[in-house]
Amino acid sequence: MTLDKRDILAITGITLIGFLIRVAFVFFMGADPLVYDSKMYLMVADGIVNEAPISSFPNGYPLVIAIFRSFLPTAQTVQALLGLNVVLSVACIPLTYIFCKLCRMERWLPLAASSLIAVYPHQLRYAQLVMTETIATTVLLCAMVGTLWIWNKRTEVQAPLIPYCLVTGFLFHMTGAIRPSLMLIGVLIPLMFAILTRTVKLPLIIASGFLIGAGLLFAIEKSPLARPPHAFGNNLLISINSDSNGTEFVAFPEDQQKRAVKTYIEFAVKNPSRFVRQRAISMWELWGPKSLAGYRQEQETAVVKGIVLLRTVFLLLFVSGVILFRQRPEVHLAAIPVGVVTIVHMMTFSNHRFLVPIEPFLFMVSLVAGWAIARLAMNRIGRGSLMHAKSLDAH
Repeated sequence: MTLDKRDILAITGITLIGFLIRVAFVFFMGADPLVYDSKMYLMVADGIVNEAPISSFPNGYPLVIAIFRSFLPTAQTVQALLGLNVVLSVACIPLTYIFCKLCRMERWLPLAASSLIAVYPHQLRYAQLVMTETIATTVLLCAMVGTLWIWNKRTEVQAPLIPYCLVTGFLFHMTGAIRPSLMLIGVLIPLMFAILTRTVKLPLIIASGFLIGAGLLFAIEKSPLARPPHAFGNNLLISINSDSNGTEFVAFPEDQQKRAVKTYIEFAVKNPSRFVRQRAISMWELWGPKSLAGYRQEQETAVVKGIVLLRTVFLLLFVSGVILFRQRPEVHLAAIPVGVVTIVHMMTFSNHRFLVPIEPFLFMVSLVAGWAIARLAMNRIGRGSLMHAKSLDAH
């Protein structure tokens, strides 16, 4: 990957603009940084600090919060976490650019994708909140950049790549520890890598890094610091207890959460039509052009409604890009995060924010597809005009 002075100046300028916008949004817009989930993450972090662990939300983000909580009071911890959000969210801008360059996209496409990340309202909104979206986006992007870098070096001497493979695999697990719905990405990436290269050495080393992360998290959750989370069971129960997007995010009793998988499967077997309807609603809520009637639609501003519509446009372009560029292995790798989020949340429940960590990959493939379709259309128009001119000359 080579950069000339114009590339460096352009991405530096885009990153600076993204930084200034985020500082304004996070520290000067007066938005409340704490929502319900934020308070739960802080509570779990306090349990870690006080060695009184709580089995609730996943421990990945609370472990990060606990570092700040160990020496800061709650109010200052929130400000520190918002500052971390700004740093991580800004980092996503050049990371998106690097990812696109590693995918060997045309020169302006990496700049366009990073520009979208710099100003896209979703990315700005979740930087304002003490939530997992920003940190998950950054860590996943780092892991995907690592994957593409290893991919481009795979034909060279492989021994120097081993540390990078281990770190990349560890980052994939870290992503899943922060947001368990992304965990499957770290399993499928090495598998796809092996299929595309028809070799197993580098994919196995990436998988080993993933397993190291799993082992560390297992040890932490068996220690006095933390307890295994039960939020996944609660999410499964929520997904089969609502036939609309007006889901009340109640906490089911712990004994029900422990047998949630069995309850979920039994419900699907006994109520197939209702189960399919629920999954269709969930799919619509993730990718549909308009939210269904209910509390989400009532709370949506014009900006949110615009984002809801745009996500459908991006999905259609993304699918077109995967089809048009199916011979390019980089597109297959970029498609995995989008596919995992789609499947996981279709099978559970959906919300706008679940798309935030995959937006860099969604934008990249969508922009490539949009540009390819535009060029094809322009070429056909040009050929049509030329043929028309020739027919006039003949007469």
